[in-house]
Amino acid sequence: MPAHLLFEFPTDISEALAASADCYQSASTSVLRISRRGRDPRRGPFRSGFLDGLETRTELNRLLAHLDERARLLLLLWFVHERPVTAIADRLRISRMHCYRLRDRALQQMLENHLQRTAGG
Repeated sequence: MPAHLLFEFPTDISEALAASADCYQSASTSVLRISRRGRDPRRGPFRSGFLDGLETRTELNRLLAHLDERARLLLLLWFVHERPVTAIADRLRISRMHCYRLRDRALQQMLENHLQRTAGG
């Protein structure tokens, strides 16, 4: 059975990557809601918003796994860690222009992989 279409354009993927940095609260990396007052069973065990984007984050991880290490690192530095292109270029030892080309190529590859998977191919 084909997967659900989550992304239609490369910008959908870049926006999802940028939003993935917000899935954890800064005070803790725990996805569980922990309180001194005890857990309210009506609210569920997970921090708010965690389950809402689980399908998207799972698909992003699957798509990122199909990229080579350099492209994956570039996307994570660019969108998740919001590093400037000059810092990314220095880290990867490539030109700034090549950073843009590599970013666009990686996003397009992720989109094509996702579309092929959702079409059942």
